Amino acid sequence: MKEKRTGIIFNTQKFSIHDGGGIRTLIFMKGCPLRCIWCSNPESQRPEPEIIDVKTNCIGCGDCVCVCPKEAVNPLNFQIDRGKCDACGLCAKSCYAQAKKLTGQVVTVEELVNIAVKDQVIYRNSGGGVTVGGGEPLTQPDFVYEFLRACSMRNIHTAIETCGFGDWSEVEKVFRQADQILFDLKCMDEEKHRAYTGVSNKSILLNAEKAAASGKEIRFRVPVIPGVNDGENIRQTGAFVRGLQRQNSQVKVELLPYHNFGKDKYKWLGRKYDLGSLERMEKEELGRYYKVLEELGCNVVY
Repeated sequence: MKEKRTGIIFNTQKFSIHDGGGIRTLIFMKGCPLRCIWCSNPESQRPEPEIIDVKTNCIGCGDCVCVCPKEAVNPLNFQIDRGKCDACGLCAKSCYAQAKKLTGQVVTVEELVNIAVKDQVIYRNSGGGVTVGGGEPLTQPDFVYEFLRACSMRNIHTAIETCGFGDWSEVEKVFRQADQILFDLKCMDEEKHRAYTGVSNKSILLNAEKAAASGKEIRFRVPVIPGVNDGENIRQTGAFVRGLQRQNSQVKVELLPYHNFGKDKYKWLGRKYDLGSLERMEKEELGRYYKVLEELGCNVVY
């Protein structure tokens, strides 16, 4: 019997209108090679399952202490010792108050396809489809490729949201299978990119150029983080995108305003949020940056 290919996700979301055209189903893959200091989904970063500890939900019943085989839950304050916890999920199963939650689920291609096909009529009527994001879907390239292929065989429009980091031999396979690429560009300066994301952007920019040369529909997305990648970086990004437009008219650029909606998640995972004092941006504040992109001749998406 042929072994079913599996991947690990941390969420699915139906009826989205923000990540690709029409109404879409979003699939969030777990695992990411970047550590962006503004990341709003820290539960997506590590590839393995994790326990989220929402202390404000805790009612102090103590069930989590009783069921934990590793004695990783403090019986006095019910806090998790991350060094002992192996994310078996027993505490989450016993917690009806949902203070302890398991994030990270192993799924097969078939299981995800079954989720997607339920809304085929909605996709068809709205011009929507399925978008695979994360985390970073390119950390699970074979699984994502097979899922996109299965969707395409059922005439479901597919998109991938990616940072573009990885070896081109793996990246190209996934890009080729997707109908649309939503490609994040964080910082054009390599030193700043490494400082704010933990990795170099050399392969990212090379992969962006190769993707554009393929003629695919690509929407470059820039998360605008005040004091990090605004200002001159927007002009540098615009010049880069404008150059790619010359060989591919389907290349566009979109700006995403910074928000801190994921701030509490860091506490729930026992981590520090490095932009704790930074206030969210309103979309209207992006106007001056869009003007820069327009002056450079970029095809912009609002």
